[in-house]
Parts: sequence; C-alpha cells; structure tokens
Amino acid sequence: MTEEHQRLLAGLRIIDAGQVLAGPFVSTLLADMGAEVIRVELPALRHDTAAQQNSTRAGLQRNKKSVSLDLRKPEGAELFKKLVANADAVVENFSPGTMERWGIGEDELAKVNSRLIFVRISGFGQTGPYRDRTSYDRIGQAIGGMIYVTGEADQPPVHPGYMMGDLASGTYGALAILGAVYHRDHEDCQETQIVDLSLYESILSYSGPMAAEYSRSGIVRERAGNIRSWSIPGDQFLTQDGKWVLILALNPQIFQRLCDAMNIPDLPQDPKFSNHQNRFANEVELHSMIREWVKDFDSADLYGVLDEYRVPYGPVYSIADIFADPHIAARKNLVQVDDPHVGPVTVPAPYPNLSHAEGRIYNPAPRIGEHNDEVYKELLGLTDAEVNELTDLGAI
Repeated sequence: MTEEHQRLLAGLRIIDAGQVLAGPFVSTLLADMGAEVIRVELPALRHDTAAQQNSTRAGLQRNKKSVSLDLRKPEGAELFKKLVANADAVVENFSPGTMERWGIGEDELAKVNSRLIFVRISGFGQTGPYRDRTSYDRIGQAIGGMIYVTGEADQPPVHPGYMMGDLASGTYGALAILGAVYHRDHEDCQETQIVDLSLYESILSYSGPMAAEYSRSGIVRERAGNIRSWSIPGDQFLTQDGKWVLILALNPQIFQRLCDAMNIPDLPQDPKFSNHQNRFANEVELHSMIREWVKDFDSADLYGVLDEYRVPYGPVYSIADIFADPHIAARKNLVQVDDPHVGPVTVPAPYPNLSHAEGRIYNPAPRIGEHNDEVYKELLGLTDAEVNELTDLGAI
C-alpha cells in the first residue's frame, strides 16, 4: 500500500487557527485520518517551555504541523491569506468579529480562495442577539440544556464532567468539513462554504427527544439523578469492595434474568413489579433490593454472576480502571506516543475505526513553529530574506 493510500484523507489540507479545545479538536479528528493540518500558533509561544511540555498538547496536536504566526499583525494576516490560498479548509474559534478586525474575515478569505471551507466556532454563533457574549464550554452546556437535567432531583444542577460543548462542536466541525468537501467537489461548487457552529447549539442537538416532548406535550424534563422512566431497574450500585456498577434490566426478559440471578425468580409476579409502569412506581423499593444484593459481592464475583445470567451491566470506570481493562487493551483504545517534549505519554487512540486506511498517529505533536521552513519556504515559496524579515517583525 502506498503512503498516499495509507492516509484516508490524503490531499486534504486544513489550516488550524483554533484555540484551547473546540477548534483544535476539529483538525485533530481529520489529522488522525491522514489530512495535512497546519496549525497556526503565536510566535511568543515558541520559547514557552510550559506550552511545549504540555501533556494535553501531546494528544490534541498530534499528527499536525506547526507554524508560528501572529494573526494580529498586518504582515501575519497577509501571510495567513497565502496559507489559506493553498488550503481546503480553515478552522477558528475566536470571538465573532475578531478575524474581521484583523482583516482575515469571511470576505477577505473568500477573495483568496473561492472554494474555501471556513469553520467558525463560537459560544453563540456568528449572528443573533447573544453573538458578542463571552462564552465557554460550561456556558454552552448551560444554555443548551444539558446542565439543567444533570444531577439529583432535590439538588442543584451539576456539570457532567466532560467539556461536551467543545468536543461536540469539534466533532460537528470535522463532519461539516467532510460534507462540504464532498459538495464542493461533487457539485464543482466555487463558493466559499461558511460553517457557523456554536457551543450551545452542539449541546442542544444532543438533547434527543426533549424538544419534541415539550412542543407536543409541554413536558419539561427535570433532574432525576440516575432514574430514567424508560430503564427500570437501572442504577449504579456499590459492591463490597467499593466499586460502582451500573445494572440495567430494560425489558421483561432481562428483568426475569436479573431476578433469577438474585435468587428471587418469582419477583416479576409480584403486582408491584409485574410490568414496567409498576416497577417505575416502586423503583425505590426495587433498587433497594438490588442494592442489598450487590453489596455482598466483590465486583469480580458480581460480574461473573451477571455474565452468567446475561444481565447488562457496566463497571463505572475511573481513568485508572480504563487503563487496566483487558477489553480496552484488546481494542487498542489507548496508544502510547513517544512525545519529544513530554516523553512517553498515553492518549486515546484515533477514532472511529475503519477497516481500510485507518486512523493512526503518524507523528507526535510538533514544537511550536517546527514547520516554519517547510511551510513558508517550500509551500509558499518565501525566500530566506523574507522569512528573516517576518521573524524580525515578530510576525512569525
């Protein structure tokens, strides 16, 4: 297999001008599939040891090239336009209007590349009355409805634990680029494609049937802790050795198997538990029975019983548990990178899995500005004198 065919997205060039997480995650997903990603980073960071020796960088900036470039300087903005002229897509997640102030907004970039795909991620989108509000991932989760429904019924709403607004927006950004590339090439589209994403919209799009429930029936879903009306019994239970395990018995057949495992095979004939509606009405009692049963088991023994009776369950894993799990190891979900800046570091493997030209880690995260010569001289054709002048100006 040739090197080109080992890379699913060979020939696709992305300019990554993203910050923190949402923007860079777009290009990480595509870089893992073999796209060429040129990451734009401030020249001031080139000598920042902390910025280079950051374990987060090892996972987020892998498979990319890095150039130093100050977009705030007129010389930097002009050089950025030359990069864009040679690219398929640009990703940014500055506050709306920022790139326009620097002279590299939608209109300016369209002039240098009419077929450009321009992914823009912000807190509230490029339009609307909240456009200029400062936002972060957690605010996106709040406005999008996720935090409201997360937590115990009698307790304040809580953050779910992951930066879901950033990660979901990054995923949608990568999907949008692939869709836009197909449209551009299949339809021979000569117009710039603007992808306008916001953190709250990405969260809202994950909310499933909540909007339909409200629009049709006026239902406002409230916090319910671990209890879901469609999955009774279903909760986390604590084992004798201090491990939490999620057990779900979502239909009569599985509920019967769970009762068999608990050595109370006649429980489904009890009127309180004879159907889903009754089980939900009596979920406190039912879950208490399961809790009492689980607490006498060490986790390994419990898993053996649940496997024997084919009852769905899932250990509630910490990251340490994830590292120790044999299934996760067999699936190669974690991969070690020999990062030159932080040393050996383990990160999530490229995902999703494909049977042909699968994603992989081609190279570790680069030093900031590591590819200046390759990009500026070889790709853009700048001379040594021009590079030196831009360096002296602080533009690169």
